[in-house]
Amino acid sequence: MPVRNVRRRYIAFKVVSGSPVSEAQLWGTVEHQLRLLYGVKGSYEADLRLIEYEPEAMSGVLRCSHDHLTQTRAALAHLSEIGGTLASIQVDRVSGTIKTLQRKAGG
Repeated sequence: MPVRNVRRRYIAFKVVSGSPVSEAQLWGTVEHQLRLLYGVKGSYEADLRLIEYEPEAMSGVLRCSHDHLTQTRAALAHLSEIGGTLASIQVDRVSGTIKTLQRKAGG
């Protein structure tokens, strides 16, 4: 039985905040925001994962389903607070592979 190829999108982002944001705070807030806007079913279908996060640079990469890219970006844009501090997430780039995302970010 053939397995359907899963299409994903990788989102490079930066966190803008007055204080440092840990990986746990970031992931908890993003996951909560997605559930708040789209419910448990929408959150499950988005298949959102935090691939990497650098607390010093306050930047990282998220992965989501290609069908739910718009909803994921909306949830990130709607976010206004992380860990009790005013913050926002700015999307830098979106790509279909991590390799292309890193190549475009470097050049």
